[in-house]
Amino acid sequence: MPITADEWYDPDPDLRNLNQGDVLDGIPLVYAPDKQVRWVLLRPLPQGALDDARAGLPRTFKANVEGGFPSAWEREDGELVMASAAVCRVQILSRSCNLDWKKHIQVAPVYSIEGIGAEALESLRENDNAFSFYLPPDGDAMPESYADISLKATVHVSYLRRTDHLVRRLTSRAQLALQEVLSEYYAKPFGFDVKDHVPQTALYRCANCFFVGGPNCPMSEIDANQNFPPCPLCKEQALWVKVPRE
Repeated sequence: MPITADEWYDPDPDLRNLNQGDVLDGIPLVYAPDKQVRWVLLRPLPQGALDDARAGLPRTFKANVEGGFPSAWEREDGELVMASAAVCRVQILSRSCNLDWKKHIQVAPVYSIEGIGAEALESLRENDNAFSFYLPPDGDAMPESYADISLKATVHVSYLRRTDHLVRRLTSRAQLALQEVLSEYYAKPFGFDVKDHVPQTALYRCANCFFVGGPNCPMSEIDANQNFPPCPLCKEQALWVKVPRE
């Protein structure tokens, strides 16, 4: 059965606090440049401590790529850098209790499903994706979306004090589903399972058979451009690992 808004969202959330799984608007996220792009460092003019620059907002900076400053990355107080930022819709990933005492909280950006292929969308709607959490549509304010856990970011808790930014709150059932996705994401066993795509044709052996102490699964040559098959012994619980050829 498809996931519906009625089972996923709390119709009467308590606005005194924010919780794990809350979907919020208006949270700024900062993005570093791509790996291929060199860092651009900013030095305030006149030269001084960077703490002074952060507090006083100097009117002038000298900008240069990191190789242009002999002392790049050597300052004990850190560097000011050029980066991009956006105010985003996010979902809180940290546990609810952490909002009361931790200074930094993990969130994931929320995106519309627009542009997702049919096969991936089917998996997403079943919440069968360790890197995403499905958010069903619920009126104009909540189009069909997903939280991209692979792009999780850390924000200061001060940005999460305002409950008027709350878009939707999860029900207990949906919050448990989020915790299951996060558990799989953070504690994914080493190896490829039957949902994974074979990256290259090679010899593989099921690590799950080895670690549970049963008879070892024989090595198998598995061709690329397909999903990994079930293990002959542990079936859908397979965890394939690549082994060297003798």
